[in-house]
Amino acid sequence: MFSTYRRLFAEPGLRSLMVIGLLAKMPGLGISSVLILHIVGHLHRGFAAGSLVAACWTAGAGLGAPLQGRGLDRYGLRRVFGLLVTAQAVFWSLAHFLPYPALLGAAFLGGLTTLPAFTVIRLALAGMVTEETRHTAYAVDAMTTDIAYMVGPTVGILLASTASPTVAFLVMGGLQFLVGVAYLVLNPPLQQARPTGGRTPGLRSWLTARMVCALGVTVATSIAVVGFEVAAIGTLQRHDQLAWSWLLLVLAGVASVAGGFLYGAMKRPPSVFALTAVLGLLCMPIGLATQWYWLCLLAVPANLFVAPALSASAGAVSGIAPEGTKGVAMGTYASAILVGNVIGSPLAGTGLDHGGPGTAFAVFGATAAAIAALAFVCDARLRAREKNTVHTTLAPENAGVSQ
Repeated sequence: MFSTYRRLFAEPGLRSLMVIGLLAKMPGLGISSVLILHIVGHLHRGFAAGSLVAACWTAGAGLGAPLQGRGLDRYGLRRVFGLLVTAQAVFWSLAHFLPYPALLGAAFLGGLTTLPAFTVIRLALAGMVTEETRHTAYAVDAMTTDIAYMVGPTVGILLASTASPTVAFLVMGGLQFLVGVAYLVLNPPLQQARPTGGRTPGLRSWLTARMVCALGVTVATSIAVVGFEVAAIGTLQRHDQLAWSWLLLVLAGVASVAGGFLYGAMKRPPSVFALTAVLGLLCMPIGLATQWYWLCLLAVPANLFVAPALSASAGAVSGIAPEGTKGVAMGTYASAILVGNVIGSPLAGTGLDHGGPGTAFAVFGATAAAIAALAFVCDARLRAREKNTVHTTLAPENAGVSQ
């Protein structure tokens, strides 16, 4: 089990990339919380107003991810990051002084030019590791995401509550800027993600039917992940046990890291379709819990599949995308995760409002499993069609040889 990870981390530059990637994910995952607390604490507006600013940032990030990936394919890391780091420095330097209406537009532009930390590390891994250890590398990436998810928002909220929202705002912005500079200095190799010459391949060269299946199962995984968070917090609140939410989220994160570690050590890992379907199905019985300890216990099996499903979906998208299009493909992958967030959150919330916890977990879990199953069927048919096409093409040639 450990030999796989030893071979992976023996790759030159990989440890530095993982450390910088982890530090880059922390502010990215904590920015929404800090923006909300800045609006509430500094501008003295409500949580609805703060959530709208956070939504503008998220919308900008979702739109910007494929565009940034396209830029990485065409121009390389340093030219793209030079522009993005400058834009982030301007945003975090001025946004603190902006009134609320101006901050809405600025937040969208800030999200549009936010650092593509997730895209860059996945692109670099695709070029730095061998095919044999690629799924292990993506598993480590998913595990660092879990750690960043537990640390980033927590640090932002802690700074806002113990110091001030202003301090939290400036610290997150400063960390975002420093990480961008670190990426510029490290300059991880993305050469394999760029075209060898001529024009960058067009949309049809990478957005194939199989790519749509891979992006669809990515959306399904994201629905399950964010749906679990919303439904679990809502369940605890309904039963007046919200004080135990920290323990639930920590256990879920630890379970996901453990699952990712086991997945990364496998020589023949399961398909992304199977992992996501099982994740969705295991979320459904969590809604039966009426006490916090049962909720924590039932949440562990499902969360064991979170990091494996995320790493497998990233590997699927990267594997299908041809050379020269991996940047835009991985940027679109990041947008697919945001689409799943947009779907999963209201899906779980509506289930809570109209049917209670059992309905919420059943609805988003079944939705994720159904999308994964549909994507699997479509992908299997496409694979079979490709094999038949190859067989038909080779048959006349083989027949001539046999004669």
